[in-house]
Amino acid sequence: MFELETYLAGVHRPLVMGIVNATGDSFSEGSASSPETALDRALRLLDEGADLLDIGGESTRPGSAVIPPAEEIGRVVPLVRELRRVRPSAVLSIDTRKSEVAAAALEYRVEIINDVAMLRYDPRLAEVTAAGGAALVLSHSRGTPQTMRDPVWCDYGDDVAGSVVAELKEAARVAIAAGVPENNLLYDPGFGFAKRPEQDWELLKRVDELHELGPVLAGLSRKSMLGWLLGQPDPAERLAGTVAASLFLADRSVEIIRVHDVRQVCDALKVREKLLS
Repeated sequence: MFELETYLAGVHRPLVMGIVNATGDSFSEGSASSPETALDRALRLLDEGADLLDIGGESTRPGSAVIPPAEEIGRVVPLVRELRRVRPSAVLSIDTRKSEVAAAALEYRVEIINDVAMLRYDPRLAEVTAAGGAALVLSHSRGTPQTMRDPVWCDYGDDVAGSVVAELKEAARVAIAAGVPENNLLYDPGFGFAKRPEQDWELLKRVDELHELGPVLAGLSRKSMLGWLLGQPDPAERLAGTVAASLFLADRSVEIIRVHDVRQVCDALKVREKLLS
């Protein structure tokens, strides 16, 4: 069984989770996220300093379509299998909403299941994760990729952070009831998922409030909230914003930062660590 608490013990800086999209239509990488090139990209991110990898076979960007579990498995499991062969010590997370995909990946001893749907899409995901002895990321979201931008899902009253914490707390209750140990849960505020940019920024300022639940994983790499602020419609042009926001997350003691640009974020964190030593 993977013990998240042990894995995070003694860490004095955020761990960097490298994003490996094997979807072919990533919001930030487009066709460059092809499954055929995913292994090369995964190895490069590990060489650049990624502490762990998050592998996804289904895009959940706004407007994306659901793909069958078998197709998603065909994208991620061969990659996991090959990484286990060439980098057996790599810590691997699978970004999926589907219990069938999680079960197939857990056959290869992946350590983390990252559910962007917060157990709303497939409640069996928690049971499968528990049976596989993996940690579970609960990422806040509402609606579906097709509907998450609808105003009804973006209504948090005057307290977006409080609402996010409350809804994650309820998801944690479901996960624990399904057998996932409380100390094997991670919490992601879900930047960009059913939130307007100004809500994302308010949530970022208050991200440390999620620590009342447990350890926090945050992914805002190249996201639209950065493009909205910086006037950068192209996600690939949001590197500077990603680095700045990652340093802010580090200052708020976020345990894991999920990014595309691993080398640049690792360099920034090394400089920060040196200055604070």
